[in-house]
Amino acid sequence: MVIAGEGYAAISLLMDTLCLTAAGRLCGLPLKPGRVLAGGCAGTAAAMAVLSCWGSRAGVFAALPIAALMALVTFGRRRCPRGMTALMLWGLLTGGAACYLNRLGLRVSAAALCCLPATVFALRQLLRETSRAGLRADVRLLLPRGGVTLDGLVDSGNLLRDPVTALPVVVASGAALAAHLPPGTDCLDPGTLPPGYRLILVRTAAGSRLMMCFRPRGLYIRRGRVWQAAEAVVAISGELEGARALLPASLMNGELGV
Repeated sequence: MVIAGEGYAAISLLMDTLCLTAAGRLCGLPLKPGRVLAGGCAGTAAAMAVLSCWGSRAGVFAALPIAALMALVTFGRRRCPRGMTALMLWGLLTGGAACYLNRLGLRVSAAALCCLPATVFALRQLLRETSRAGLRADVRLLLPRGGVTLDGLVDSGNLLRDPVTALPVVVASGAALAAHLPPGTDCLDPGTLPPGYRLILVRTAAGSRLMMCFRPRGLYIRRGRVWQAAEAVVAISGELEGARALLPASLMNGELGV
């Protein structure tokens, strides 16, 4: 069998980058396009080397070390084991299992049909995790009087910026923060403004109003299963109900701390 090297490399690179993206999404690992591309290139180069030196049959035994290499390049050393596990599971749930069944003697159509339910399940999980990650994210605030976790909703209309620090503003529920604020603080009464806090002007469709705001000791946003530090100012809303927070879209589009 003759295989065109450039065609094999192109298909391999495409599938490797897609599988790495899917694995990262399913595990909630942060993804950087450059590292995903580098991981795909590393996997493609390794697969080409195995194919040219030992033939296509060796690919079965090389799958695990190639997956480890791709996960290491894409997700880093600390997240490599989790990324490699997700990558192998994704590959088996989609095309990998069909290839193995075909090599065991099952016809291609029958092997693909056997793997169809698992493929549909994997795609549904990926779409659900992607849509959920784009709409909400848990927020953890560290305050002098303790910490609180809020249910964060990504609000594309939240374009607030603190005029002092130029940082984005997270609008948090006053009811959820009440137990962690200095004694006597009423977020609806500017006269109770605690030391270190300040007022920020907020304009909405209902008009303009002043909100108390402060810089927390720490602010973390959970993307999937990973908590990432973020730099932002917190504004206290007396109208937002429950343990909720409105996140500016800019925080979800790259303005996260290291």
